[in-house]
Amino acid sequence: MSRFRVVPFLLLLLVSTAGAQTYAPAVQFESLMNMRFYEANGGFLVEDIQLVFPPASVGKASLVVNRAGGGVAASVPLRYEKMEFPAFGRLRPASGETGNVKIGQAGSYVMSVVVDGKTLTEMPFTLTQETSADPFAPGTRFVRSGPWSDLAYFRVVPGDPAEQMTFCWWTSTRELPAGMKRPKVTVHLMAGGKEVAATQGAVVPDTMDWYFYNYKQLNVPTLPKNHWLTLADVQSLSGDVSVVLKANGTPFKTYRMKVTGGQIERLPQNALTHDPHTAFISPRFIDTTSGSNSSYKMYEMYWLRAVK
Repeated sequence: MSRFRVVPFLLLLLVSTAGAQTYAPAVQFESLMNMRFYEANGGFLVEDIQLVFPPASVGKASLVVNRAGGGVAASVPLRYEKMEFPAFGRLRPASGETGNVKIGQAGSYVMSVVVDGKTLTEMPFTLTQETSADPFAPGTRFVRSGPWSDLAYFRVVPGDPAEQMTFCWWTSTRELPAGMKRPKVTVHLMAGGKEVAATQGAVVPDTMDWYFYNYKQLNVPTLPKNHWLTLADVQSLSGDVSVVLKANGTPFKTYRMKVTGGQIERLPQNALTHDPHTAFISPRFIDTTSGSNSSYKMYEMYWLRAVK
């Protein structure tokens, strides 16, 4: 069997029309993780939340932040918009709503999207309030803890193993080695104790809270000419594969995945039938950053977890 075969459950994501209502609806997890966050007041801004397998009709919808111990901390009414991709839709603040999610208090919370009384997806997180130790820059700020420290993913246009893969992850300066300020952070793909590919450039984290680094290319050193990492390159590996983040050459974080029989093993949460479905993490999304419907594109997501 070809090592380029498509995992069966991913074929289901290509189903159109009725297929968009065959599977339980959920929120595209990254759209919750990448909501705009305000360190000054511990608040979020709802702008565009992506749905996967939206229900046939959407009535009342809202983003709700519950305290872990019970009780609603904040809620924003949402309106539904269809997309040209049948298996996807989007939620935006309801007419007259600013989309501001005002929390402003340290604690543990669960963010969820509720449609017609049913919770689709949940994202637990905590807020911690920190006071500046610099007498010349007094004040307080909020920082988040949650899935940002745990998750990352490769993205690639589906259907062609020769397509370039890019890496996406979240980093906070709290993860860096002690005393290290504004280091150059690089990404390294490792297999069998050897480096397979690495970013040519570096990023420089400078925020206490989580910053999203997206679509970073990894260079594969091949002769006679280097090339950018492709899905086929990763599928050609075998066994445990690691993605290592280095700060000024010093490893400080590792993500792990496994390649078996030419296939990248998925996280359990990527299965369309994952239970509880409120923890489902979609293995595809629609990139809308172009701002134009005609330029929107579907991408495969190969999610990884950080090694604890």
